[in-house]
Amino acid sequence: MDQEREIYVIGDLHGDYDLIDAKLVDQRKLVEKHNVLFVAGDAGFINSYETKDSILQRKQYLNKIPFIVIAVLGNHENYDIIEKLPIVELFGGKCYKEDGVDVYYALNGQIFDIDGTMFFTYNGGLSIDKEKRLEYEEKYGVKLWWEQEVNVDDFDDVFKKIITQKIDYVITHDVPRSIFFKLTPFIPGRFKNNPCALHDCFEKVYSLRNFKHWYAGHYHPSYPVTIENVTVLPVGYMTKIK
Repeated sequence: MDQEREIYVIGDLHGDYDLIDAKLVDQRKLVEKHNVLFVAGDAGFINSYETKDSILQRKQYLNKIPFIVIAVLGNHENYDIIEKLPIVELFGGKCYKEDGVDVYYALNGQIFDIDGTMFFTYNGGLSIDKEKRLEYEEKYGVKLWWEQEVNVDDFDDVFKKIITQKIDYVITHDVPRSIFFKLTPFIPGRFKNNPCALHDCFEKVYSLRNFKHWYAGHYHPSYPVTIENVTVLPVGYMTKIK
């Protein structure tokens, strides 16, 4: 009998894949490559300033991680590079796939069927440090901000699809509007008073109440914060979904 697949989700990594490794120290012998790890946005694996050597090193390291990694895109991702990658299908959802590394980047608004458990993902989050990043772009000539970070152009079509679809878990980088306002006492002050279009779209999804639990990142709380059935994960915090 095949071993049951385990599924995890982790908060923002910002390119620090050592955070994944640290969480696996006590589980290394138990976790196999067929298990799945979702990143709730801001994986930051691909960036504008990589060299050939650093790309090779990154790929070698990520391939040692005993997970199939599915990264939801956040607001610290190089969309220009990622969106040029080949598109492949994984668990019924579409992903961008970089050659030579076992990491998949979800296209916007995907549904993944992992052994009968359904996951809905949607990309994006608002960069509250946009102006500073644009200043650095001009100063250093390196791309650091992407307008695709808040892209809701396809949301209506996606929403029509999930109304009739069974969903078990939602994984995004940002949160529904009602959760955003309840979250503010638990997050750094820099995030407050910064609602965006994603919040309204996610509120529509949230209002369906057709899912068990929702996981997000983005807000860097000091500990996991659960409001109703939405959990916001700290940077590098990993938890088992099933």
